[in-house]
Amino acid sequence: MVMGEAFWLEQAISNVLDNAIEFTPQGKSITVKLSQNQQQVTLIIENQGQAIPDYALPRVFERYYSLPRPDSQHKSTGLGLTLVQEVMALHQGQVSIHNNDDGVSVALVFVHH
Repeated sequence: MVMGEAFWLEQAISNVLDNAIEFTPQGKSITVKLSQNQQQVTLIIENQGQAIPDYALPRVFERYYSLPRPDSQHKSTGLGLTLVQEVMALHQGQVSIHNNDDGVSVALVFVHH
């Protein structure tokens, strides 16, 4: 069980899923994994597709920073992952993002209270 504000937790998870959908090419997949132990609950969302460029990886949580979407080349407001990071901090959790062999992986880690 994760204690918190349901609205903000839903917003954070929705933002991560929306990004995964926008950056996953047609025909590729998105994987959602949920695990828990006595100390924490971890939600991992992985998408197959283009990796985040090395220059952008340390900046993805910055307010207003956005990468062009692969299909349209349009950029978003750059607020989604900033919101995710803020929501996780308010819930004493953390968010991390990294490239993997097939694409990108985002982990949301919630500590049991």
